[in-house]
Amino acid sequence: MIKRMLSLLLCALLVISLCAVAFAEETFSAEYEMKGTTSAGKPKNDTFIFEGKTTDGKITELNFDIIRNKGTEGEYSKKGIMGYSMNVSDAAVEKTEDGYKLATLTSYGYNEQFDEGMYAQFMVSASAEKLTEETTFGELTFVNLAKPTEPLAIEKAIIAYQYLANEGNITLTAETPVKDLVALHGFYKDGAFVEGSTRISFAGLNGGRSYGEQIDAIVAYILENGLTLEEVYEMFRTVNQSSQPIEERDVISGATIAFVGDFQRMVYLAIHGKLFEGVVTHTTTDGSTKVEVATQGFGGEIETHVTFDAEGKVASVAVRDAQETDGIGAALYAEGAAFLTALVEGQADVAAVDSVSGATVTSDALKKAVQMAQEYMQAL
Repeated sequence: MIKRMLSLLLCALLVISLCAVAFAEETFSAEYEMKGTTSAGKPKNDTFIFEGKTTDGKITELNFDIIRNKGTEGEYSKKGIMGYSMNVSDAAVEKTEDGYKLATLTSYGYNEQFDEGMYAQFMVSASAEKLTEETTFGELTFVNLAKPTEPLAIEKAIIAYQYLANEGNITLTAETPVKDLVALHGFYKDGAFVEGSTRISFAGLNGGRSYGEQIDAIVAYILENGLTLEEVYEMFRTVNQSSQPIEERDVISGATIAFVGDFQRMVYLAIHGKLFEGVVTHTTTDGSTKVEVATQGFGGEIETHVTFDAEGKVASVAVRDAQETDGIGAALYAEGAAFLTALVEGQADVAAVDSVSGATVTSDALKKAVQMAQEYMQAL
């Protein structure tokens, strides 16, 4: 009887052990900090949070967030509706002595018909000193926040606000009543205007909504498809690249965010527990190929762009982002720096290029970047 009980107990322990192996769970956590400057030239500090749990290698729980200015009084999440201006609209209706005014009605989004290059990402504001039920869209005062000194044609305004209008199935024209638009924000209901201010999101080009909703869509895609960390890293390396038109970024429904190198480095850190060093991506234009490489310098990560000509020779070396010491390491990659010229001229044997005394870590990081780019080009 005792032997039988021991046998049953051993079998039970074996089953439990096998189940534990079959459903092995592991946690992962990465906190990657990216420093740089905003488009307005102001310093920024984005901390990428990527943490969760895997079961048999597949991600089953995930928290993905991007925190701006983490650890300071100005800290906020770019996932929040107020955190980042992408496919969102602000409205503010104010009560006046003789009625109401439209303090602001904004639209932030993207459409190549609005403008060219970086200005295709529109940021438009509208207002009206007197707001009545008869006020039309064409009567508003519009300001292109990217070019505030230039007048904004009504045709461009319609392009920018049509995405917002779509939320109410409105075909926008100059004659569209403004009350129909602010009703989407909740400021016109039951036949009367309502005082207040708020921000809402709308479906932009190719379906993407606010930045936070797009991140949520990415998380949902990862969990629904049971991706591994390695598969997520490969996705961030190949899908939704900035060189790819937004209209073609349809692998993840509801997310058109460009997966810049920071997304890849974040996941790399979650996998390997150390900062990334290697080629992030490359782009080819008119026969020349620019390879983006990340290496570690004295002050942190250095992002180097190594450009090759049509014959595969290094044509130029430039640093896009780094935090090396001013006057020491930073002097190596300043515009027209002799060290960058030496890397181009010594490309046949980059390792032999003399490092700069007092900035050897930065020197070695830049040399390594060129070598990694050369190896990458040879493998293409």
